[in-house]
Amino acid sequence: MIKTTILLILVITSLISTACVQVPVTTNSKANQLAITSVRDLPLTYPQGSLFSLSPKYVKEASLKGGQIQAIYRLYTNVIINELHNNGFSSAATVQQADFYVGFGIALSEDFSDDKLSEKFGITPGLPEQSDLKKGSFLIYIEDAATGQRVWRGIAQGFANEKLTAEQRQQRTTAIVASVMKQFYQ
Repeated sequence: MIKTTILLILVITSLISTACVQVPVTTNSKANQLAITSVRDLPLTYPQGSLFSLSPKYVKEASLKGGQIQAIYRLYTNVIINELHNNGFSSAATVQQADFYVGFGIALSEDFSDDKLSEKFGITPGLPEQSDLKKGSFLIYIEDAATGQRVWRGIAQGFANEKLTAEQRQQRTTAIVASVMKQFYQ
């Protein structure tokens, strides 16, 4: 009888303690969604210390103002260079010294649709449009300097948030670039 009572108390205690576990509630805001995809076109990898040269590509027709475009490209340029340096690659002093070229572009969906992305770049993550948000794409590719062939390409799609502070924008850009480039390093 005493064993049964002790066993019953243990069972009740374990049920009570289990019921008290809290699970943090997470809200997944559509404004923070990010879709990423990439393709390795050639089975080439570059050892640490390889030299790269950066080549931004601008969309011909852009809904953003010139100053906005320049600021965005400057931010992405700096983040991409830092990302590659942090992963063991070095900037080439001249284009001719590079082992590989890094091309990238940024566009809003109103300037460069998913269909156009698929046609020109060959891949798209397919993040669905949201009527109240501006969808944007960050495209990046690696091209072998010796052969001129594309080695890898990646793309991230998310929603533009014009209300971010400069520091928040820097952090978000760093996270986006790192997430896409992680697929290149693998």
